[in-house]
Amino acid sequence: MRTGSRLLEDPRLKIKGRRLTLTALGADELESIRWDPADEDARELFVSRLRADPGARGFWVWTAALGDGTEIGNGGFGGRPTENRRLTVGYAVHEEHRGRGYATELLELLTEWALARPEVDVVRATIRPDNTASIRVAEKAGLTQTGERIADDEHGELLVFERRAS
Repeated sequence: MRTGSRLLEDPRLKIKGRRLTLTALGADELESIRWDPADEDARELFVSRLRADPGARGFWVWTAALGDGTEIGNGGFGGRPTENRRLTVGYAVHEEHRGRGYATELLELLTEWALARPEVDVVRATIRPDNTASIRVAEKAGLTQTGERIADDEHGELLVFERRAS
């Protein structure tokens, strides 16, 4: 929704944490943020999906920034929840900002936002078994390993972590 040239702020699309502010991105913003070149195909898919369904903002990509506006990474989901009432979350922190707890805060904020939605019962993360840093982040953020393992064509075997609505 626009008034003149100003986008009206939707408080559900901005999350303030202890150190980070997350902002849900639309297609145009997503095209302009720093992105891992190895994941450019994912960005193109997300932009395409957001252009087709602008109301799904919040269910795709959020950027994470410090109080001074420094972007430290991003995270988000793979689109709106389906009939299984589940969202899969992903997150990334730029290399120069790693090791400071930002990934944990980012994942906590995204998970809490998602589980506050009436259409979401479960947030899940899928993580390679050798990615010990990401496993620690998921555990610190309150996700629990389910024991399920899934095969992914791109990433191989993945462990499944979940957090359920209370």
